[in-house]
Amino acid sequence: MRALAEFIMRGRAQACAVGLLGNLFPFVSPATIGLVTLRKGSVEGLLVALWAVLPLIVTLYISDSSPLLTAVSVASLFMMVVSANVLTWSASWSWTILTCVIVGGFISIGLGFALADDVELLVAEIGEVIAKLVVEPTSERQVLVPVPQFILGLVAWVLALSAVVSLMLSRWWQSLLFNPGGFQEEFHSLRLSNQLAVMVLIAVVAGFYLPTEYRPWAQLAAIPLLLSGVALIHHVVKTLQLGGQWLVLMYFGLIVFSPTTGALLIGLAFSDSMLNLRSRLAAIKNR
Repeated sequence: MRALAEFIMRGRAQACAVGLLGNLFPFVSPATIGLVTLRKGSVEGLLVALWAVLPLIVTLYISDSSPLLTAVSVASLFMMVVSANVLTWSASWSWTILTCVIVGGFISIGLGFALADDVELLVAEIGEVIAKLVVEPTSERQVLVPVPQFILGLVAWVLALSAVVSLMLSRWWQSLLFNPGGFQEEFHSLRLSNQLAVMVLIAVVAGFYLPTEYRPWAQLAAIPLLLSGVALIHHVVKTLQLGGQWLVLMYFGLIVFSPTTGALLIGLAFSDSMLNLRSRLAAIKNR
């Protein structure tokens, strides 16, 4: 990874080449855009983004790719310039993550209006797949079929989470090259303020009282607290010098037991915002 980051930083041509070819690998193109924007500013970041977008546009015109999915991919690349600038200006991961959530939501809503027919087509295609998977019809079968609100919420969630993960990769690359250990310190200190944590939790709870089709929007709102909870576990593991198996267990739980593990992490993050669990942990350790 360090070698790749060094290659990107050698010059504009190298960065654009990685941005162009990085679409073949998860997170590489957006992380490249983020790294260039963090180090060299918005203009250079946008140039790399334009090269990264090129194969997506070409693929759209020479194949049967969905305009909606292409638009989502393009939006995710340009979101990196915005998120990297917010992190640079605010020097705050909590506000950067919140910005990604808000921007992802607005982009998804905009795509819902601009590409309404494509959204409906995607809903119909997913509905057909689900209908084939359901062997026996039941009275709840209709509930299983997604609606546009569900798809757009899922799009917003994917946009926001992928932007944050890509930006963290960018920051890690930057740390490897210019500030070893800096990203780990930043991430471990990720903690929402009291007011922000309360607002996010209210949005999450309110979202889960809405109809099922709005559930992805509640999960979108939960991203800041969820990532804060992940950062808290990383901080605890390092502070108490626990084994890496605890982190493996946490990520395994997020993948296999997502609702339960996610709710636990959100609760821990909210408690940390209210009670500052990290300082209490440090005080206990220093006794």
